[in-house]
Amino acid sequence: MLYICETHFQRISNCSMFTGLKAVNHFGRPDMTGFLKFVQQQHAYVSKVGVFSCGPTAMTENITKSCETVNKNRKLPYFIHHFENF
Repeated sequence: MLYICETHFQRISNCSMFTGLKAVNHFGRPDMTGFLKFVQQQHAYVSKVGVFSCGPTAMTENITKSCETVNKNRKLPYFIHHFENF
């Protein structure tokens, strides 16, 4: 429902009803594995990247698994996940 309201509001006012910015909001969780692979390709000269997150256990576990999946390729950079759960 929020997506429908946001889409309608953005068409009328040309900005987000949540942020007031012209940027489009993307709802849901991102594809962290895909994102980390993109970062790995763009920054192959870096040896380590710290990934910081704070949120529910399910979210931090998802990010940890994504880091482990990308690290299995043994390509640089190596992702290290630091997190806090609430």
